[in-house]
Amino acid sequence: MVSGDHNAPKCSGLAQAEKAQSLSDLLFASPPDWLDKPMLRFRQPDGRWKQWSRIRVQHAVLRVAAWLESKGVKAGDRVGILGHNCPEWFVADFAILRLGAVTVPAYFTDPPEAVQYVFNDADVSAIFVEEGAQLEKLEGVDKPLLPFHGESNSISAVALDENWDNHLQASSPNRKQLATLIYTSGTTGFPKGVMLTHDNLLADVSAALGGVAVFPEDLFLSFLPTSHAFERTVGHFLPTACGSEIAYAEAVTTLLRDMPDVKPTIMISVPRLYEKIYTGVQTKLAEGPAIKRKLFNLAQKLGMERFELKQQGEDLSGGKALLWSLLDKLVNAKLREKMGGNIRGFISGGAALHPDIARFLLAADIMVLPGYGLTETSPVLSVNRYGAIKPETVGPALPRVEFRVAEDGELLVKGPMVMQGYWKKPEATAEVLDVGGWLHTGDIVEIDDDGYVKIVDRKKEIMVLSNGENVPPAVIEQHLTQSPAILQAMVVADNRPDVVALVVPDVDGVRRLWQKTMNETLPENWRQNERVHHWMLIQMRNEEHDLSSFMQVKRFAFLDGEWTQDAGLLTPTLKLKRRKIAELHADLIAGLYPKEK
Repeated sequence: MVSGDHNAPKCSGLAQAEKAQSLSDLLFASPPDWLDKPMLRFRQPDGRWKQWSRIRVQHAVLRVAAWLESKGVKAGDRVGILGHNCPEWFVADFAILRLGAVTVPAYFTDPPEAVQYVFNDADVSAIFVEEGAQLEKLEGVDKPLLPFHGESNSISAVALDENWDNHLQASSPNRKQLATLIYTSGTTGFPKGVMLTHDNLLADVSAALGGVAVFPEDLFLSFLPTSHAFERTVGHFLPTACGSEIAYAEAVTTLLRDMPDVKPTIMISVPRLYEKIYTGVQTKLAEGPAIKRKLFNLAQKLGMERFELKQQGEDLSGGKALLWSLLDKLVNAKLREKMGGNIRGFISGGAALHPDIARFLLAADIMVLPGYGLTETSPVLSVNRYGAIKPETVGPALPRVEFRVAEDGELLVKGPMVMQGYWKKPEATAEVLDVGGWLHTGDIVEIDDDGYVKIVDRKKEIMVLSNGENVPPAVIEQHLTQSPAILQAMVVADNRPDVVALVVPDVDGVRRLWQKTMNETLPENWRQNERVHHWMLIQMRNEEHDLSSFMQVKRFAFLDGEWTQDAGLLTPTLKLKRRKIAELHADLIAGLYPKEK
């Protein structure tokens, strides 16, 4: 059994989280010198950024809480939120929590039927909703709808209306009360409402701050949906506890514009962002002159050597130090400037980050801290620490987190951040939460002698070939998508003689790589061309070289369109919905296996 380290770095927010009696205390029970500090930042329609101070946010929350109370919302009632990250989302959440009601967020990326399922299952009393496309998803819903914006009956209007000040009758909630239902995105079946108390979330904020120090001077750039447990705890509650500022990206598509504008010090993201950064760099290198590739490779090699030395408290010296200084300015500085130039740490979660991508960032002196957690654990359980990073792992357990590995390799976890259960689903709760309080994560792991956890795969997704060999699909897919020619890939192997794959190609990447390796123009009918298929298998083999032969893809099929959330083929954290994808392409998969004689 492995327990979290209690001697991790401390910061001001840790005391806030530990003494808080409810999540609303993170906002209201704060030092006086934080009151005039900027707290929330957002881009206005004219393109300029606007800031709200902490005291302004406090007043806005109290007014909206009183407004909710006047509409009959009371402690224990469930209240929905549907919309993009913005100050109104923040205010709505803390107003609900201050009343002792229960926040039920839905993903703004979900289709109407999924959103309505969440709110119906939770039996919400009212729903805060962003106007436009999000409001349209609630057509036919017979619940009071409270808009984000508007002239009178909206969050934005009430937040500015001084008549709503100090009218609250409700007493502050306590740590044992239910704070939120977060519905698991799930790769199969209907989502389940994870019941988290104020204590669960406060314990996880404290645990996270016991692993990664955050300070009032830090600036977070928020773009992962706040409805996601990872962003809610680490990008929403945690900076509130620390007196840090939160800036809201206008959209995922505006990140490249927002990062240089905001100059964040900390960002929370799933691996997809880092994968896109890596792919973008590789694409530019492939298109550029050979000298740029040589300089990049040298900078990466020297940067990795420097990173490993700094992990031991040392640094490059002499000629290597001078060379690094030059290469860093020529190669890495521009990349860091595109991220704002002030990044102190990227915190990666939601899925395993490929070690090669972590090393790429670390070698460029961009600090990335791979971590791990589940919605059912509020969610963060482990994270790599500054100065003690193992890129192939998701770090050691956080303080007060206990890990145990079952005989089959499944990770079991125990701690105050573990959920109360699934909403109205006692059987499902009993399947994952045993009487001793150990939560069965469903993840197959390895833990090294230092307590660092390496995720192998999902227990339910481990595929077994007809010869009995176990195949971890996510590992293979991570390898495949390192190729600039492959945008997405899904492995099929369960109860089959060998591994095949569905491949969504990066069309421009295919053309460039074909031209580079074959020195000729890509054939017009390349998706059906046997030479191109043989060539692509070679590219796959290049990426799979360190995998066992039985794990390597033997045949594949190109697909025409990208898998998206809108099509219902990806979860909000961009995981593949394997069953739906397999059903959609059942005939294509069948064609990849030779007919039995």
